[in-house]
Amino acid sequence: MKAYDLGFGESADALSVRPGKPVGIDLPGARVAGWCGGRAPGIGTASWPRSPVTGLPMIHVITLELPEDYRRKGEDLVAVSFFQADDHVADGIEGVEGLLAGTAPTPEQAADPFLVTVAATAAARHPRQQDLEDVIGGAHALILLTAEEFAAPRIDPPADIRPDGLGDRYSRGQNAWDDSAPETTVWIGERTGDPNTGLAPAEDGEGGYVEAWSSDDQELEAFWSSVEGISHLGGTVMPCQALPEGLTPYVFELEDGVGGVNFGGGNAQIDLESGVFDWAQ
Repeated sequence: MKAYDLGFGESADALSVRPGKPVGIDLPGARVAGWCGGRAPGIGTASWPRSPVTGLPMIHVITLELPEDYRRKGEDLVAVSFFQADDHVADGIEGVEGLLAGTAPTPEQAADPFLVTVAATAAARHPRQQDLEDVIGGAHALILLTAEEFAAPRIDPPADIRPDGLGDRYSRGQNAWDDSAPETTVWIGERTGDPNTGLAPAEDGEGGYVEAWSSDDQELEAFWSSVEGISHLGGTVMPCQALPEGLTPYVFELEDGVGGVNFGGGNAQIDLESGVFDWAQ
């Protein structure tokens, strides 16, 4: 297998490590692999993931076409979409969690247009949506996509029909109506020279894995400096805190700021094989 780096921008000749940032990245042979921010893939508007705390639609962070060796849940599942709510500080809306879990609306809830749309999301939930929760209680969602879904026209979030009082950005958490980042093209290129390509991240040299910054080898130090802060598939991970347990060689490390994602300046590890999800700042 190979490892891959991601770059962001509208031209392969002018890519950055994060959308809209001046730090450039050179990706020889880079090809378009998706987009971040803005609209979601063609999963149907009613299936757009929502926060279980607020009921507001999550922001679409990134949709990425996976290289063949990273399609770990089936050859027909060619891409992945990641969404974030960042609602750990949000004021919850009564009844939302139950409705998203499939509880039938009460007569009072059925009279509330906002809660009706929340209930409709539960009924239209994407069959391959995986709900993720970070260490401080924020909600995220991961959806594996077929080639047809990936190629389908992109969709806008559901129409904003919030009642008065649900528009406060701080108390209601990050959401697609208030916080969606500008849409940016994602490019992918092969990462070369990574000693950990094909290895599961591990501590203390287990399985031959070399942790970042664990060696005085000048060539390794130069390599780690060159890839620090770059979103990537496979190879060396650089978690800001402890190394998550259960990672496989098929890990997707996503940096803060991509597609509007908020990791508090840190990054996240999303494992495409084991399903492990963790982030640190």
